[in-house]
Amino acid sequence: MDIVKATKEDIGRIATQLAMKGWAEANAGNISVLLPEGSDSTLWDEDVVSDILPSPIPELAGRTFLVTCAGSRFRKLSLELDTEIIPVRVSADGMKVIRFASGKEPTTEFSSHLLVLAEATNRGWETASLVHTHSTHMLALSSSDLPAEMLEDAVNRSHPEVSLLMSRGVRFLDYITPGTWELGEETAKAFRESDCVIWRKHGILGLGKDIDSACDAVEVVEKAAILLLLEKSAFGKFVGLKDRDLNLSPYKAENGSDTESDEQDDSISPVPPVIET
Repeated sequence: MDIVKATKEDIGRIATQLAMKGWAEANAGNISVLLPEGSDSTLWDEDVVSDILPSPIPELAGRTFLVTCAGSRFRKLSLELDTEIIPVRVSADGMKVIRFASGKEPTTEFSSHLLVLAEATNRGWETASLVHTHSTHMLALSSSDLPAEMLEDAVNRSHPEVSLLMSRGVRFLDYITPGTWELGEETAKAFRESDCVIWRKHGILGLGKDIDSACDAVEVVEKAAILLLLEKSAFGKFVGLKDRDLNLSPYKAENGSDTESDEQDDSISPVPPVIET
């Protein structure tokens, strides 16, 4: 099957799943997939328009990716693959983005997709995908006033799959105006040290070598939020996995010891997060 067609179908499949979970209300959510080099040779046979980027992106020079359009609805995307998912190419000098003159515009979060996919190429990935969605429980959790570092620790300890599937863990970003180049820059920086970024009071972004891996990150982190909120409701605090469960060397280094005390309590180390109600 043609890789462009197959990729569009994958995007439609994931969009449908996210919509069914209630994580893509109205026209919320967006997805992009960086295509392998040379796979777009048959795409650019129509009139195109170009837009100058605020700053060059040499990492994506000459590369094409597919992205959902502004205003697209995930619940209908699988029926509108050819109109609501468009190809975008970065010019050979990395200074401009090129798209069909007759097509729609890409998602309003286009800057974040561009800059994060560029970061993915710095990892040596041939292909990559970014999935952004408004998952309910993480929206609630990220709206707390707890410091980002405390929430990151809580999520990383919430259940084993977080560390198993995301070796870089998660990062929380304080609220930045949606759709801005600044948001894209800060998100790309956060992905240098993480596999999933949470925009506080906005949503989750999962990055992976393929669209299913990116969606895995979103699902795993949303499950973490559910568990943490249930723990707070049931026990009055986050519980999570302890150092002895995860054998987290960074915390050992901070504590200056290679052994753990048997007196460790059931709170999250190093500081037990508490959500004030």
